[in-house]
Amino acid sequence: MEQRPKKGFRYWFVNVFWYHYGKISLLVLFLVGSAVFLTVDALRKEKYDLNVALIVDRAVARDDTAALGELFASAAGDVDGNGQAKVNIVTVNLASEENVEAVQYRIMLYLSQPEYTVFLMSGYESSVYAAQEDTFQPLADYGFQGAEEDGMRLFVGNKAILRDLGITDCYVCLSDWTVDGRGSEEMTAAAVRAIRALVDSPDVPGEEN
Repeated sequence: MEQRPKKGFRYWFVNVFWYHYGKISLLVLFLVGSAVFLTVDALRKEKYDLNVALIVDRAVARDDTAALGELFASAAGDVDGNGQAKVNIVTVNLASEENVEAVQYRIMLYLSQPEYTVFLMSGYESSVYAAQEDTFQPLADYGFQGAEEDGMRLFVGNKAILRDLGITDCYVCLSDWTVDGRGSEEMTAAAVRAIRALVDSPDVPGEEN
């Protein structure tokens, strides 16, 4: 009598388990892996006391914004109480012709996130978004005078700290999410202090307001 070969674990795994449950197992593994990755990423994500979007018509390396970051950090202070004042400045180059759609997507992304409160934008771009309802808040409500576009933007292109970055056409805008019941009053207050520090910073000689 011929003896049947033993069918071990490998045979069961390939011909039974994988045949019936292979696809759903891959899906479960993918979902579990994604959940773990997102959880770890969220835990490791650095927290900032102030988030600034610098959206201008030229390339600006993030390393070159150190002085601007120090000015903002000194004014914003330690909002989250961890003993450090940290500022995140993201840069968007409007002059980039490689992927115009991606540039606009990034701008909309920053505008949709409550943690981004200070926007430094080129003249045209700031005019477009300042004219849109519920994007920025009137700066006069926060103690700033001389703002344009219904009071939503203030020219800061004459500030030496921005001119050092090669930026001449620049306006500052405030996104206060507390008016929509989001964000936090502390983050808004920090943003106002940061804008005040920029507005009060030295002008380029001969270009005083």
